[in-house]
Amino acid sequence: MSVRPVTFNADGSIDVVYDEGGHSGTIPAADVVWLAGLDGNPNHSFLILRCPDGCGSSSTHPVGGGAAPAEVQQLFVQKTEREGCACGTVAASTTAAPEAHVRLNCNRMDGPGRWQLDTPTQRQTRENAPNMFQVVYRRADRLIVGLEPSGGVGPDNSVQPIQDMAEYDVLMRTEPAYLSSDGDHILGAPEA
Repeated sequence: MSVRPVTFNADGSIDVVYDEGGHSGTIPAADVVWLAGLDGNPNHSFLILRCPDGCGSSSTHPVGGGAAPAEVQQLFVQKTEREGCACGTVAASTTAAPEAHVRLNCNRMDGPGRWQLDTPTQRQTRENAPNMFQVVYRRADRLIVGLEPSGGVGPDNSVQPIQDMAEYDVLMRTEPAYLSSDGDHILGAPEA
């Protein structure tokens, strides 16, 4: 197992458990950090949790959630809501944009069936429209920053439904991805 989140507290702190060491405790939100890539820049696909008792153990969690998908996905959502994403495309926000961004990253890493944080309304919407998906894009440059939002995405972003599921496959393998001006296609670069 790992150092894993178990409870998210109202003050932003997280109760964690380190199973092998039999340790548990609470860590402040600021102690949840992005993994640094080989270039030294933070990687938005991984977070590090350190054991709260100071034993030196830590665990790196993937955005898909690893062995605790719901809890780890929630950890990524809360980190992105508080601080914005390490990639810089989504700012800190209480809108649905941070969650939609984490969902996009999760689906790119582990596929569409891995996301665990859907509300019942979101599940029903997807079941009623299995041949479409929604992207969140930044209005200024049409950069796609999220997928299947759970609510409003703020004044700088918009939501666009896409009816062609082949475009979903393009989105999963294209990063960064942009929405075409007609709103029907995923592009690897902004339109001229």
